[in-house]
Amino acid sequence: MEFLDVSHNSFLVIMSCLVALVAGFTGLSLTRDLGSKPDFEKKALIALAAIALGGGIWAMHFVAMLGLQMPILIFYDAAITLISALTAILIVGAALILLHFTPRNRLSVSLAGGIVGIGILAMHYIGMAGLEMCRAVYTPVGVIVSSLVAIVLCILALGIAYGHRTNRNIFLGTLCFAVAVSSVHF
Repeated sequence: MEFLDVSHNSFLVIMSCLVALVAGFTGLSLTRDLGSKPDFEKKALIALAAIALGGGIWAMHFVAMLGLQMPILIFYDAAITLISALTAILIVGAALILLHFTPRNRLSVSLAGGIVGIGILAMHYIGMAGLEMCRAVYTPVGVIVSSLVAIVLCILALGIAYGHRTNRNIFLGTLCFAVAVSSVHF
């Protein structure tokens, strides 16, 4: 097995992290004050938030991949790439449904955060499986550490953002979410 020399475009790395921040703030803000909304509006806002958060995870991944500079061309299998995006959106949607259609307590928030963390991981590894012409190589320690960091930070993100639905808490939850997404990718 031959390893390639790689580097990163710093501007695109920063932009990918900014995408995660914007997606996190958008998704977490869309779900604010849903308790007072009719069911149809609540479901529509949850769907939009799932698209913002899940789509943001996916977009962050591919902006980061654009920043990865290798001495070969990179191609992606279109079907696998689409599956990776849909996976993130659907898994995050499931977490948001859990948060907004079941009694919210520490257990449900932690479970929803764990689900979002798993969504980030699933999207990343499915997206990387779509690479053609080369194959990603992972170390077990790297996978375990990034997985634990992503899941713990997603639990923390939702715990903060849903503890008190203030702009400050939503922003702090957004920071945790963005670091969780970034931890899997860098």
